[in-house]
Amino acid sequence: MDITDVETVQVQVDLDEPLGVSRGRETDIRSAAFVVVETDAGITGIGEGVGPEPYIVERIVEGKYAPRLIGEDPLDVERLWGAMLTDDLYWDRKGQGVAAASGVDIALWDIAGKYHEEPVYRLLGGDADGSGRLEAYASDLFWDDPDVMADRAAGYVDRGFSAVKTHLGRGVDADEERVAAIRDAIGDAALMVDMNCGYDRADALRVGRMLEEYDVYWYEEPLSPYDVDGLATLRGKLDVPIATGENEYTKWGFRELFEADAVDYAMPDTMRCGGITEEKKVCTLAEAFDVVCSPHCFTTGVGLAATMHVMAASPATKWLEFDTTDFPLFDALFTSSLAVEDGLVSLPEDPGLGVELDGSVVDEYRVE
Repeated sequence: MDITDVETVQVQVDLDEPLGVSRGRETDIRSAAFVVVETDAGITGIGEGVGPEPYIVERIVEGKYAPRLIGEDPLDVERLWGAMLTDDLYWDRKGQGVAAASGVDIALWDIAGKYHEEPVYRLLGGDADGSGRLEAYASDLFWDDPDVMADRAAGYVDRGFSAVKTHLGRGVDADEERVAAIRDAIGDAALMVDMNCGYDRADALRVGRMLEEYDVYWYEEPLSPYDVDGLATLRGKLDVPIATGENEYTKWGFRELFEADAVDYAMPDTMRCGGITEEKKVCTLAEAFDVVCSPHCFTTGVGLAATMHVMAASPATKWLEFDTTDFPLFDALFTSSLAVEDGLVSLPEDPGLGVELDGSVVDEYRVE
């Protein structure tokens, strides 16, 4: 079996209301770059690379990686990963080169699953806990008035989720007003707080002290991802656990976090950190360091499926990030409907990832 073509499909969804995060930042669109790998056996693989600019993913995939991949056996996943990321004189160690390769890698695993007529998680080692399901938290609760955020959080709990994540990062007083309202609304449910790298060291410590008072489950990306020493220092001073890693790449990047004792919950993103191949290794490395992996996954159904397969086969993982925002490119891309009950998401059992680029859905949001 040989690869005959590699291309990308860009999509963009215009949002009815912007998604607000730290420091007043917000976005009114959500975009994605799907990677489609064709073979001479009639098997097509689908992946996703998060850049976050899809046009850059497209340029790298089609201009740099496709010529190296066409004519190769798609089942040689490890070798092709190296051909994209470690065979050059000048390596893409982080950033969009790795993100683009992630999309290709995910598509290759989709092909492998379809070829062997098995869901990808079985090729990765099978269901590690044997339950056939993953516990999910509701993601995401974006910046708004405190009462609006509290009502939405309560709605997620009413739907059966035992954990909710919110985005803050606009000053200790404004953050506390919202944390207090959400905590009151959700009772004993777990509350994760994401700062999207919104604070410096001094303010991050002040906010962290406040979060401790509300029994926050984790404190996500309080600092710049460049400040590994700062994360380690903050972790040493606070009782609230530190979560970070969505802006980190490859096992080498996560090794730095683990060796610095800078993280309690590591958050590799399958679509950015190096694909399924690399995220599985990051999860294994985290297990060796006694760090829990809770992969970042705010993306389409393709990315969700890839994340689920890795988590299922990785015993050191916990908490599937599950999009609750009515994103039209989420569950509509699964070949069989997602089964979600009481915050538990059943594993895809169709061959490969268990997703398809439904023309009626994708074409509506395709960027030409």
